[in-house]
Amino acid sequence: MIEAFRDSLDRIRILITPTQYFAWQTLLLLSIFSWLMAILAEVLDAATLTVNILSTCSWISLTAAIWWALWRNPVRVAGFSISAWITGAVLCLFLFNPWPPERLRWALAAWPLISTAIRALPSFFRWDLEFKRPKPEVQQELVLILLLNLLLTSWILFYFQVQSWFGRYPSLLVNDFDRSAFVYDFSSDFERIPQGVLLLESAADALEQQLNGIPWPRTERWLLNSEAQVADIAREIPRAALYAPEESLFWKLGAPPPIGAAGGYRLNFRAYWRGPVARENGYYLEKSCQLTPQRRTRPAPPSRPSPSGRSPAVPPVEYETTIVQCDTAVPEPQWIDASAVD
Repeated sequence: MIEAFRDSLDRIRILITPTQYFAWQTLLLLSIFSWLMAILAEVLDAATLTVNILSTCSWISLTAAIWWALWRNPVRVAGFSISAWITGAVLCLFLFNPWPPERLRWALAAWPLISTAIRALPSFFRWDLEFKRPKPEVQQELVLILLLNLLLTSWILFYFQVQSWFGRYPSLLVNDFDRSAFVYDFSSDFERIPQGVLLLESAADALEQQLNGIPWPRTERWLLNSEAQVADIAREIPRAALYAPEESLFWKLGAPPPIGAAGGYRLNFRAYWRGPVARENGYYLEKSCQLTPQRRTRPAPPSRPSPSGRSPAVPPVEYETTIVQCDTAVPEPQWIDASAVD
């Protein structure tokens, strides 16, 4: 075990020991030295500028060392050298450090183009920085590489844009992307329940507050004008009811005319999705609320006594109040023809 460890150390020492001063190992050692000095300066509470300068020198030396080493010993995949893309990845880590999500997005998008520039640099400049014109076949190769990397950058940006859409409009996830050649959801952070469910729940709560317990004749008058009443409910629902308020522009709350059911009426709230869909047709979510009269009694008011001094017996007063019961199940999307949505 100890011998194997010593052999590994010897190999590393031989690998990073420069055979001459002008070598990639020299830059690697400078990078390690600058990095250690930056750590020491931070431990000793040196000025932030000093730490940043030492860290920058370490990154620059490391990037140059990797580029030089891979130029001398290229890494090939299927006969194609990917050395420039490895160097480009290290350079992007340096340029976009620190790496919050927004900067990481641009680092990944810039990586193919920066790698292309690194790949093309030796074709235009000699070691003494003298400009040279690449051969026609090299020019064609560079143009092809540039176009392919522009396409790769476009795909990376498109992926992040789609993820941004999913964050702002989570109801898009209701669509089926399994057969899509353009969209692939790598993230499982988004909930696949359309926000129309929250809209329907808010509408059902508003209906219960308005009609629950009121006299049944008032409920019947409300139902006669149900279209306008539902429109009022839709206007009163705040955008804050949705956890992605921007999506409220794509939802429309409505309800078909109530139908008689179980001795009362059934009102079906529908939330229509007017945003982008993966199919030709749109969809809606539906939540049913049952409105039923409930018979109640209350004591009759006391009557005036008769001339004989006796009060006649008055039967209790019967009346009907409204009971509102809405479904608690999570509604499933129902796909419809776009022409069927008013």
